Amino acid sequence: MKKFINISKQLAYLAVVALIFTACKKPAVSTPMGDAGQTLVKIINGGTPAAVLKNPVDFVPTPTKILAVQLRRDIANETDLNKTMTVTVKDDLAAVTAANPAYIQLPAAWYTLSYGATGGVTKSGGQGGTFTATFAPGEFSKEIFVTIPNATLFDPSALYGLGFTILTADAGGVLSTQKAVVIEIGAKNAWDGVYAVTGPMVDVTSTAFTQWNNPTYGDPFPQANGGAWELHLITSGGSQCLMFDNTIWGSPFHPMLNGTANSGWGSYALRINFNPANGAVASVWNYYGELAQGGSGPPNYQAGNTRYASLDPSGVNATQGNRDILIKYFLHHPAVVPAPPSIRVTFDEKWKYIGSR
Repeated sequence: MKKFINISKQLAYLAVVALIFTACKKPAVSTPMGDAGQTLVKIINGGTPAAVLKNPVDFVPTPTKILAVQLRRDIANETDLNKTMTVTVKDDLAAVTAANPAYIQLPAAWYTLSYGATGGVTKSGGQGGTFTATFAPGEFSKEIFVTIPNATLFDPSALYGLGFTILTADAGGVLSTQKAVVIEIGAKNAWDGVYAVTGPMVDVTSTAFTQWNNPTYGDPFPQANGGAWELHLITSGGSQCLMFDNTIWGSPFHPMLNGTANSGWGSYALRINFNPANGAVASVWNYYGELAQGGSGPPNYQAGNTRYASLDPSGVNATQGNRDILIKYFLHHPAVVPAPPSIRVTFDEKWKYIGSR
């Protein structure tokens, strides 16, 4: 029995010693990949095909600077970081067209180029040419900036584009799939954006014509009253926007329901002027009444079907602190309602701001 007790004590002692050595053992430390990894060269937020990055600029005659391209080399090891690497990037006109055929190539005279604080980037060949970025030892990022000196040169209803695609990288660099971007640039004022429209619409000639609120249509903005149509306000001046229906017609229009059927007011869409000092709606007129659209022009901006628009002064008619717009206005239609002021339709609407377009 005593021998058994001694053996037990020895085993217990060995177990304690083993536990002490185990507790004191240092954890394993991961080792670098060494030359097993690859140095990837990419454009931050790029893609294949080119990723589209939206960069709206204010519709103002003062310079706006945009970070268009951030080149990055993701280093595999310290040896690669200490190498000089040269990367070439195409000013890719074809990528702009491929991303959206409606894009307009941003005219070279409308912008200037600059580069990050460390420099090392040059361009040759003008528009459609090639950028050469030289990474010095220890550098892993290069930038290309675009400055718009005067955005009022832009057509506010258009979108412009600049494309950038990595072509080559030396010193063992491997091109990532994040190798191309198209920078979308549009001039926008403070009211430009996407809105959800609700509120009563009354036609004095027919109760069948009502505000569009059809939730079964796939309405993107469901509201408590059933639905809201998607309004885009498109910049057409420093403090002016054009009404664009993005729910039914996909054009400057005001949709409605005729009973339960989708319909709309032909040759009628608002041009809205805002007071930049306080956000009030200063005036409206019918876009289709403009001379360029075959209308009468000022003062009434009457379309060929005699429809014209005016602001109802009894409304709030102003932008709210949350960017919603409360607005009341009229559709005048002398051909149908001859007696002045020939008001056929009254609108009392809330344009709820959803976000940028």
